[in-house]
Amino acid sequence: ILNPETYVAFCRLSMLSPDGKCKAFDAAANGFVRGEGAGIAVLKPLDKALADGNPVLAVIGGSGVNQDGHTPGITIPSREAQEALVRRVLARCNIDPARVDYVEAHGTGTSVGDPIEANALGAALGPGRHAGDNCFVGSVKTNIGHLEAAAGIAGFIKAALVVANRAIPPNLHFTSPNPAIAFDKLRLAVPTTLVPLPHDRPIVACVNSFGFGGT
Repeated sequence: ILNPETYVAFCRLSMLSPDGKCKAFDAAANGFVRGEGAGIAVLKPLDKALADGNPVLAVIGGSGVNQDGHTPGITIPSREAQEALVRRVLARCNIDPARVDYVEAHGTGTSVGDPIEANALGAALGPGRHAGDNCFVGSVKTNIGHLEAAAGIAGFIKAALVVANRAIPPNLHFTSPNPAIAFDKLRLAVPTTLVPLPHDRPIVACVNSFGFGGT
């Protein structure tokens, strides 16, 4: 991000947070924060990893990809496409959506994108949950900013660590829920303190991430 042209263009489009804080899912969300970094994950078949005595942080149950299609603009994602993808991947993995403990969201901290994503996740993961049985949702972008091309791997690493440590770290800069997101109705919750997860069953985490073009 030493090259200024993209930074200047994002500023002119009012896409960046003027105070430099990513406030994912918060009422004060006012734009994303650019970050820079890289991530590496070592993947092996589970039986091979166990045979080699490797520490296993998490097991990937499945993945999927789709495309937003036509939306009102390149910065406006499709709720329907996100919901459909989450449902399809979980069905392929034979995972009950109500069993998902945590979603590492795209969560850029924008007033338009956050409600669209939250409503998609709630529609896919909320049915079948009783009051108080919420799926936690967070974004590592509140910690390190939006790594753009490396944002997906950053979210993947955080999700793997959530599973490995059976704990969800708090989401930074979350003080007042975005009024456009009906958290209780959607059965979603944003953690503001460290949330311990059960030790008597497998932990299920999802990663929702997409590129600038809507894929």
